[in-house]
Amino acid sequence: MRFKPLKARKIHRWLTLLFGIQLIIWSITGAAMVILQLPYIHGDHLVQPADRSVSEFTYLENITSVANEYPDATEVTLVNRYINNGFQHVFVVNGNATRLLDAATLQPLTITEQDIRALAKRYYAPRNAPSNAPSNAQANNHEPNIAQLQLLTEPTESELAARHLPAWQVRFADTSNTTLYLSAVTGSLVTQRHTAWRFFDFMWMLHIMDYQDRSDITKPWLLAFTVLTLLISISGLMLLVQKYLSRPWRRLWRDSE
Repeated sequence: MRFKPLKARKIHRWLTLLFGIQLIIWSITGAAMVILQLPYIHGDHLVQPADRSVSEFTYLENITSVANEYPDATEVTLVNRYINNGFQHVFVVNGNATRLLDAATLQPLTITEQDIRALAKRYYAPRNAPSNAPSNAQANNHEPNIAQLQLLTEPTESELAARHLPAWQVRFADTSNTTLYLSAVTGSLVTQRHTAWRFFDFMWMLHIMDYQDRSDITKPWLLAFTVLTLLISISGLMLLVQKYLSRPWRRLWRDSE
């Protein structure tokens, strides 16, 4: 009487052949995301503060008037922002809608393309400037060069979440392909992107297997591949059991015949 061997080796081989590529992708993308430093990926080194410190605190008294005028407001912030070729105090009002108000008159303000250009250059942090140079990019000889400026009103860019629209996309002509996104309503810096972030985002897309939005970690095929990976591990464990436990018993079985 002969002991019938397990078929785990064949199952394991086919599972590994069919789904091993994704296992390799998980390993590579996981390693890449661990090696890359998140502060660098977020592009913190690409930007700097563009607003000046608030100098007219008397405007704070108008916050009550803002709250009365806009009862849906959940947050009111007083900032000193470069608008209309000069710094002026404005209220950034967040609520059901985002608004920008003149701090003195409480009249709504409109951010123009010219304002966006000026603000983007101030948000942009020069990386080749001398160490003793002023922090403001406008105040040194390393003024950034804007390569492209575009108003975004529809969620077409994977680099920017739809909740931030409308926004201005400002691309700079530098080696990092820096792109700043500014709110079209307030001129606030929404986020910044560069080549390293785009590489990280590509790795993240492959890792979570969300090839469209790159944000959903509950995709059914991700769950399916996870379960199949577990099956590969189980079949591999069965091979170990077959090799180190079953074979000695089969040898004893043959010797006893």
